[in-house]
Amino acid sequence: MTRPDDLLLLLEVARYGSFAAVGAALGVEHTTVSRRITALERDLGGPVVIRTPGGCTLTDLGLDLLESAERIERTMADVTRRATSPHDPPSTLTGMVRVAAPEGFGSCFVAPLAARLRRAHPKLRIEVVTATRPLVQGVGSDIEVGVGLPASPRVRTHLLTPYSLGLYATDEYLAAAGHPQSREDLAGHSLVYYVDSLLRVDDLDLLDRFLSGGTPDIGSTSVYAQLEATVAGGGIGVLPHFLAVRRPTLRRVLADQVDIALQFRVALAPRALRRSAATAVLQMLQREVADRRHELMAT
Repeated sequence: MTRPDDLLLLLEVARYGSFAAVGAALGVEHTTVSRRITALERDLGGPVVIRTPGGCTLTDLGLDLLESAERIERTMADVTRRATSPHDPPSTLTGMVRVAAPEGFGSCFVAPLAARLRRAHPKLRIEVVTATRPLVQGVGSDIEVGVGLPASPRVRTHLLTPYSLGLYATDEYLAAAGHPQSREDLAGHSLVYYVDSLLRVDDLDLLDRFLSGGTPDIGSTSVYAQLEATVAGGGIGVLPHFLAVRRPTLRRVLADQVDIALQFRVALAPRALRRSAATAVLQMLQREVADRRHELMAT
């Protein structure tokens, strides 16, 4: 007989994409996850998961089971809420929501929202996973924020908010190296930006706009490392406005010539894979960026 718990485990495998990740999230050995999935396959008379060295994907049979597994999860969450907190209003958010976002945006916008949500909803748990990579949908996240259009046209996204980047430097650096008067003058300056060969987001491949064929003199995969290098006088940084304005020692450079408009776009996991509180959290994130639009766009 198929156990409901095994269907819930299959749902987590679909979300996380590997037995190891599910085991880490649930605090069990990956071999336990594998054994239970094997038992589920035996009960059903067919495979539900395709195992590969890089992780797991669901078979057609496994995909067909997701809607049932999601209904079980919703029902169990509702029963648990009624049993443990019968006086909680239905609007109380519970369970876990995972948000994947670029490092700077995740730290400056998602993390403060997570703190406020946790205070308002003590039974809600939010995981913020930060990485600068294309939107991919299907890496275990309920809400995924990325820069620009997704890597695949099959990933459905919508605009979360526009934001801008510009050139910033310290007064000390500009006093020593000179104030550039045009884009052409940038050829004589140290630039701080992403490592070109490791940059995975096409919309952030920007240096050719300012310095044809140029590479950053200080490069990092971390936008915070770029920020700190710029604050320390390492050169002219290509930085998001919402990060640069937090550092009073930084000055805008060539503001009338370099104002880069980009977009943060957002995707929700498919309904059967997204956790129950995800839609509500996304709505609050949308309000957060709307209320703080002045931080995202340079004026």
